[in-house]
Amino acid sequence: MEIILNVHSIESFATLEGAGIRYALFLQGCPYRCVYCHNPDTWKVGIGKPKSVDSIIEQMQHYKSFYKNGGGLTVTGGEPLMQSDGVLELFKRVHSELGLTNTIDTSCAVIPNNIDEILEHTDLVIVDLKFHNNEDYKTYANGTLDNTITMLDKTLQKGVKVLVRTVVVPNLNDKEEDIQKYVDIVNKYPNVIKYELLGYHTMGVFKYKELDIKYRLEGVEPLSVTRLKQLQNFANSKLKI
Repeated sequence: MEIILNVHSIESFATLEGAGIRYALFLQGCPYRCVYCHNPDTWKVGIGKPKSVDSIIEQMQHYKSFYKNGGGLTVTGGEPLMQSDGVLELFKRVHSELGLTNTIDTSCAVIPNNIDEILEHTDLVIVDLKFHNNEDYKTYANGTLDNTITMLDKTLQKGVKVLVRTVVVPNLNDKEEDIQKYVDIVNKYPNVIKYELLGYHTMGVFKYKELDIKYRLEGVEPLSVTRLKQLQNFANSKLKI
């Protein structure tokens, strides 16, 4: 039976979604509603472009020479683990047929039943650590920190490398005490190879207007480069990595 994935978009030569040059597959659908999300067009389930695993492998094979030196496939979204059966099949074939690396970029909104098997075919997990407590997760993302901790625990058990990222929003989680709480979580996982802070921006706000969705951070200015650098330096000074 042919396995079909619901795809939002594809970047054949991505450089920000893991090591090397990567085939970035943005899958459609996400249960979270993060206040700073710049891709609200990926939320809705059941839409997008149906694409078979066979066709993805075929396209990657065409560009395979560009993905050498550590490059490969990154599945992101939306939340890619909402389509975990397709991700698993794709990861198996990328390893076995193409000999390339697999990366998951996840919000941890979903922990599927087959996550252990997926991680056996995963070279890197990019974890979006949104907030350092369940209350803020519920208020600002309609989610839970517990899922993220479960995912981090799974990666540690499976020995999979992790890159952790946090979006820093002015007057929401931009104090040193906030960053310290994030670092306290990260430091529990020796398989984390990097902790990266990302500055809040407003580049996706126009999409909310197009989709007639209320933007909850209306009027919040982007985080300055200077402040982001200060907070990253503070995090680096506290990390055990």
